[in-house]
Amino acid sequence: MTQIRAARWKSALELEISTVELDGPGAGEVQVSIQSAGICGSDLHAFRNTSGSGKNSGLVPGHEIAGVVSAIGVGVGHVREGDVVGIEPLLRSVVCGTCRYCLAGEYQVCTADRGPGGGLYGEKVDGGMREMGTFPSPAVFPVPSGVDAELAALAEPLACSVHGYEKIGLRANQTVLIVGAGTIGLTALLAAKAAGSHAIITARHPHQQDAARRMGADEVIGDDEAGRARLDELAAQEAIDVAVETVGGRADTLIQAQRAVRRMGTVIVIGIFTDRLATIDALDMVLRELQIVGAIIYGAPTGKAEYAMALDMLADNADTARTLITHRFPLEEANDAFAAALDKSSNSIKVHINPNTQS
Repeated sequence: MTQIRAARWKSALELEISTVELDGPGAGEVQVSIQSAGICGSDLHAFRNTSGSGKNSGLVPGHEIAGVVSAIGVGVGHVREGDVVGIEPLLRSVVCGTCRYCLAGEYQVCTADRGPGGGLYGEKVDGGMREMGTFPSPAVFPVPSGVDAELAALAEPLACSVHGYEKIGLRANQTVLIVGAGTIGLTALLAAKAAGSHAIITARHPHQQDAARRMGADEVIGDDEAGRARLDELAAQEAIDVAVETVGGRADTLIQAQRAVRRMGTVIVIGIFTDRLATIDALDMVLRELQIVGAIIYGAPTGKAEYAMALDMLADNADTARTLITHRFPLEEANDAFAAALDKSSNSIKVHINPNTQS
């Protein structure tokens, strides 16, 4: 056994650092020294006690995970000690592997012992905000050349957008409107530009607008009267082929995306809505023959994992992608990291905790 430090939920609004023992890897497992763990919006919901974080008491959060292989178990051949790896965080223990969805590579909607899109590290079992973790080998992905652990931790949010675009077969000649410029919105921007699409994004905060421009947005639309007028203009021009909703929560952004897209256009819903009865215009959907497509996390319907596709995309866009990471904290400052991620005045976009960095 190895003693490691971990940040665990002590209460709804507090993490505590504790020392725990970690077993070595068993057969088919990989032990990883965790270098970077990103803070996701779902982690922030728990921190704000908006998702009932009491049920997570004692858990280590974090599902955006990357690090360096420290040991391998019997039967593992695709990685070696010292390899940089990313962790696809969907729990393989709750994916049956035999249903029609798993057999088609759509394991993200397998409902064995969970709901669709659930069963992530950091939500069901200990996640990445610890010095070391042991993971089943299918969840461990070696990174392409030029990708370090910090970049690899971005593969998880990026893969969500890759999955959405793969579902609709996004083409290079299409114009994409991304609604929202949080991490998911900005990774959707990265994926759209990587596909060669013309990409427009709405961004509420000035630092998000600046980030979108750095990432190559063809147009950035603010959350103001001029921005709303511009969206109306684009809708009248039927300029938008694909609208991507990335905000979720209780926002009115789904109807905004629907109104912006052209006739026979497509709306991809990536944001997680806490209000399950989000507004759409059903008559408009029929009359204009719109497609509204839900996309939850990622799978491997083409035979290649969309998480691996995201890693390849990061290799091709490393400098641009790294601009998403605005804050880095050691494990001991996990509470400060969450506070920074919550506070828009901090100009944070993606906040990473680096468990093996000392304060």
